[in-house]
Amino acid sequence: MYTDTDVGWVYPAVGHSANDSDANYGHPAHRGFQERIDADPICFPDVPVGPLTHTLLKPAIEATRLDVPEYDIYVFENAESVYAATRIKRQYPDSTVILLAAHRVFGLESYDFASDQFPKSLVRRADRYSDQALIRRFVREHVDGVLAVSKHVERTVRSFAPETPTEVVHPYVQPAFAAELDGMTPSLESNHAITVCEGRDHKGVDMLVDAWEGVREYVPDATLSIVGRNHPEEYESVSGVTVSGYVENLAEEYSRASLYVHPARADAFGVTVLEAMRTGVVPMVTEATGSYPFVADVDDDLVVDPTTESIARGVVQYFQLPDDERQARSERSKAVTAPFVEDVKTREFESRFRSLLARLSTI
Repeated sequence: MYTDTDVGWVYPAVGHSANDSDANYGHPAHRGFQERIDADPICFPDVPVGPLTHTLLKPAIEATRLDVPEYDIYVFENAESVYAATRIKRQYPDSTVILLAAHRVFGLESYDFASDQFPKSLVRRADRYSDQALIRRFVREHVDGVLAVSKHVERTVRSFAPETPTEVVHPYVQPAFAAELDGMTPSLESNHAITVCEGRDHKGVDMLVDAWEGVREYVPDATLSIVGRNHPEEYESVSGVTVSGYVENLAEEYSRASLYVHPARADAFGVTVLEAMRTGVVPMVTEATGSYPFVADVDDDLVVDPTTESIARGVVQYFQLPDDERQARSERSKAVTAPFVEDVKTREFESRFRSLLARLSTI
């Protein structure tokens, strides 16, 4: 199937973590997957491109400068790194290419173009449309199999690459942080909510902030803490909303809340949902969030539409629950998230990886 040296794992140039100042490449859970199968990391060079940084030209340029050793199997972390697929397939035509698919496979519904000024709105829409079209073309033409981080992602991939074999692999909470969260007690008696993410369109924090005025009409003492980098300070102009940015003690921030809200327009999974649940903080997510089936296992009412109105209704409905019902949902949250630990999920990843390779060997 594979040996210790014949799998290369291709990472984009930019790391991923909402509240990790040391993140340098890859999602932490994805690095765990890579280490489980003894794959060698191959990182895109971080090429300065000035005003083109947030366009498709950055990964396209970086892919041309990537030094690619020969491997039998290449795993691409997220769709951004799939810009290198054409070159790798041309250089090593007998190699097997696997995509670990996350949010970049989603379409234009991930983005908030309405807040962009003209002509930026047109330029960014055109760039994102082209990025989506190229990624989907690369997947159809050069990717042999897909490991999707949720059923939500798998359905999306099947919508544009129905012939490509897929398996689902779930991420997990990092071990040291899981232990820290286990020692926390949520503030279930409070009407305090938290959301943790980077300030990116697909996370939908703007919709949550827009919803908060409506929440306060019914729950006047409702407060919201936004944790993570790159959120606009003007969010704090809404009563009850604070923007914390990077925090030193994220576990403590979770413990101050009774509700975690993940208001995504389109999110592959949302590990922060698991983190909050592990603390005993009750989660509420949109149905466009990959972890929503696990939140629905706590309570179907905690899964809402990705709209300002639906998010506001969901928050108000939770804050109006009596203490005993909040406690029951908190306990179910802890139970649901218990299996999402490194040893369990990395073993599951290895099993699904082997299964996908076995399926590909019969094609």
